[in-house]
Amino acid sequence: MRDAPLADGLMADLVADFVAEARELIQAAAGDLLALEGAPDPAVLNRVFRAVHTLKGSAALFDWPDMLAALHAAEDGLAAARAGRLATGAGLVDAALAALDAAARWTEAIAATGALPAGSAAESARIVAAFRSLLAPSGGAPDPAPAGPGSGPVPDWAADLVAGLTARPDGAVTALRYLPRADCFFAGDDPIGLVRRLPGLLALDIAPAAPWPPAETVDVFACNLAVTLLTADPREAVDAVFRLVRDQVTTVTLAPPDPAAPETDPAAEAAGGAEAAPRTLRVDAGRIDALVALADDLATARAALGAAVARAISGDDPAAMIPALRASDERIGRLSTELHREAVALRLQPLARVFRRFPRPLRDIARDLGREAALILEGEATEVDRDVAEGLFEPLLHLLRNAVDHGIEPPAARRDAGKPATGRIVLRAESRGERVEVSVSDDGRGLDPALIRARAAARGLMAPAALAALDTAGVIDLIFAPGFSTTTEVGAVSGRGVGMDAVREAVMRLGGRCTVESRIGEGTTIRLILPRAQSLARLLLVGIGPELYGLPMEAVDELARVPRERIRDHGLGAATVLRGRTVPVLHLAGLLDLPGGVAPAAETADARLAVLRLGDERVAVEVDRFAGRLDGLVRPLPGLAALPGFAGTALAGDGGLLLVLDPETLVGPRQGEGTP
Repeated sequence: MRDAPLADGLMADLVADFVAEARELIQAAAGDLLALEGAPDPAVLNRVFRAVHTLKGSAALFDWPDMLAALHAAEDGLAAARAGRLATGAGLVDAALAALDAAARWTEAIAATGALPAGSAAESARIVAAFRSLLAPSGGAPDPAPAGPGSGPVPDWAADLVAGLTARPDGAVTALRYLPRADCFFAGDDPIGLVRRLPGLLALDIAPAAPWPPAETVDVFACNLAVTLLTADPREAVDAVFRLVRDQVTTVTLAPPDPAAPETDPAAEAAGGAEAAPRTLRVDAGRIDALVALADDLATARAALGAAVARAISGDDPAAMIPALRASDERIGRLSTELHREAVALRLQPLARVFRRFPRPLRDIARDLGREAALILEGEATEVDRDVAEGLFEPLLHLLRNAVDHGIEPPAARRDAGKPATGRIVLRAESRGERVEVSVSDDGRGLDPALIRARAAARGLMAPAALAALDTAGVIDLIFAPGFSTTTEVGAVSGRGVGMDAVREAVMRLGGRCTVESRIGEGTTIRLILPRAQSLARLLLVGIGPELYGLPMEAVDELARVPRERIRDHGLGAATVLRGRTVPVLHLAGLLDLPGGVAPAAETADARLAVLRLGDERVAVEVDRFAGRLDGLVRPLPGLAALPGFAGTALAGDGGLLLVLDPETLVGPRQGEGTP
């Protein structure tokens, strides 16, 4: 009895490992299937086959016969395509996607409850029947299966055995096909011995699995058998006998379902428990090793600090202790920064895990709308924090829906406009320092500012005078207004009042912001600028009046004190010459719209300038004072996400909240305005 909790814990660990692996395999196989439909490629087909084969083998370790049967059928279909017996087209892709969809729902049900949902048997049977239809002889329907009174459908491989029965027993009959591996003897398997353990055996057929080679080349240690049988033993008893070779067995119960049993929706069953699935994170072992090594170094540094403190307590000269204390402080600071960087890296994951979920829904949406669209994924290896990646799925899915529904024209309209019939949608990710830019671009009709202005006026989103005063960029930005839509009819994809405002709100919750660019007839690009992760950054503290702000040190090129007479107004704005180069001069107080920040303090002889590096350009920002440096964790705040110029907040040394500035958005939009 003492071993029962251990066994339960081991099984739970095995199920958790299966769920994590299954999710990755299903996602990868689904993406490859969609690529396979567009351009048949043997290498891609092989990847799909290996993913399904691996998934089937993993499922065979557990008592999930319905899942095993569906995956076995999908494997048979893919194997036929690899062998050239089945065309790699929409029929195979649709059937395989249906199998993967079912496997995905069942996996979430397993994650929540540890078992397949009710109704999985019926869904599995439909999947198996679909592949049987695909594998039927060309030009005809599947071979009819004989059936006796009270029997269910009979698989092809058991049909001859069923036909040879002189009397059908009452109750269920179990049909089993067993294809032992060639090396089964070395694994300790005895195929005939397993068959002998079925007391209710009704019919048995043993045949060579492949044609026998010449006698002189026969490998007597290799199994070459295909076993087909019928038995009156219940399905549970048969599964128990063959549990150790489940990946080599297909089992079917030949009996009609109980008419009194209610039919349930397998999708609803699986979805019901999906919310309870635990959140897991798969981490490279090398990152864990680096983290442990840093923890060891930090413990050593802490011991050195303790020794220094002990010397101070024992009465050593305090002045003599300063170098040791300073060295310990610097070492602990450096190690804590590295430790935080490694810990944050544990949460980073490539956006490929999110991006590869989109080809399938985009394909379905385009098909429903009668459009032709190709999705191109770029920058999938870009890494972001797990929470950012998970929070991106819904807004990106909405943007892709919009790209198909509002952007990509119908094929005939595209041909009339001189465009390819198939529209092009690009989902791209790029790293930009500590931030990541994710964009959705299409080559469709673009946004029409006149139409947006008219629709905004019709919906009363703004006063007529304010609406008329908007420039083109301001008009296009109205697509983010709550309830705004250019669609007049409600459909399955759009026109339901949940629009781009939901996208912007979701991105703001992640600490990011949205921008949009569009040209009529050429297409639209929507960019999401997001934090890569919560980062420990080195900050330069600068003061304006009594307030302190943080500037990322990585953006600061140099600090300078410049006599005011060297700062001149050139009509477009103030500038000075630093190291032989003319540099624009802006006031931080003016950039932040702080009171009294437009004119510099007259009594200050020298201007204190933080020279910022923005790409290839240099811009000097005047501040009242420099207040030192700080290593701080920069956390994005949703309330600041919509305000250009702010990257987030950090805790100051006194426990107060410090606003951290984003030089790119603080200075970039204003650089050409000549702000004094």
